[in-house]
Amino acid sequence: MVMAGHRKSGFSIIELMITVAVMLVLLMLAMPSFEGMRLRAAIRGAGEQTLGFWNQSRLEAAKRNQMVKVGVVEAGSEFCLGAATTADPDDGEACDCFLADTTDPAYCDVARFPGPGNQAEWKGVTLSGTPTLGSDLDGLAVIEPKRTSLADTDAAGTISLAGPPGQFAYKLNLHVDAFGRATLCESTTATQHLPDYGGRTCAD
Repeated sequence: MVMAGHRKSGFSIIELMITVAVMLVLLMLAMPSFEGMRLRAAIRGAGEQTLGFWNQSRLEAAKRNQMVKVGVVEAGSEFCLGAATTADPDDGEACDCFLADTTDPAYCDVARFPGPGNQAEWKGVTLSGTPTLGSDLDGLAVIEPKRTSLADTDAAGTISLAGPPGQFAYKLNLHVDAFGRATLCESTTATQHLPDYGGRTCAD
């Protein structure tokens, strides 16, 4: 007796094409979500780094029992944060956080971020406008060591950060008050909003 051959199981070309098409549609629907996650992670990371830098500088002022000046330095499209000791409460010259030469008088002897040639650590985040921090709105403030408040209360202000270019435009501000306390808040001019900053907004 001849046994009938069993039909081999598997996918036909049409079934495979339908499966691939469905996967492509799902991928296209998910792409904006992944892009938003990437941009949010970048701006949050930069904001937390800036906040941590400021708090580290306050701690160093207290530890060293010296005034510490903290400034934002721009060079074209690049920028960095620098902190250095100073004896002048009205010091108006930021240390150069782009310098690698530790013997240069302008070297940031307390801290800097990022290091020279490491702009990629900002992950595409840039400065938004001109910082309002500093007596002359120049992004430079001096921290006194006793209470780690600002040597000049008029120096209170904001450093505003813009998220990387992309589908979503996020903005975060580091706001420093006269007591030297720093907080992260979402810019009132942001067109897209970070869910965890919904209740914390401030002007640039």
